[in-house]
This record gives sequence, C-alpha cells and structure tokens, in this order.
Amino acid sequence: MPVPELKNFRESRWRYSQFVVLGLAIAGLLKWLSPLDWPVSLGIGAVLGVAYFLFEKKRGSI
Repeated sequence: MPVPELKNFRESRWRYSQFVVLGLAIAGLLKWLSPLDWPVSLGIGAVLGVAYFLFEKKRGSI
C-alpha cells in the first residue's frame, strides 16, 4: 500500500477542521460556564468559528 506524501497544512484536506473544533470548544465552554441551552451555545460557537475563518481568510493564511 503506497504511503501518501506529506502535505503542508494549507494543502491538507483537514485545513478547515480547526474552525469546527474552535466552534465546538467555545460552545462547550459556554454551555458549561453559563446557563445557556445547547442550541444557543452551538449558535454562538458557530458564529465565532465563522468569524475566525473570515479573519484568517482576510489575513491571507487560507
């Protein structure tokens, strides 16, 4: 079985996973530290994950 060559993170298929992980981590922290329900916490996490994605895209790293 051939071993796939290593790519840098920009060319990896996992390059967008960091934004999903960040959004889920924020949602989990919000749920744990505040009286918010899961849908509200997930919504805030999603908004912040997308905001970070747009920031990185504007900065030129994606």
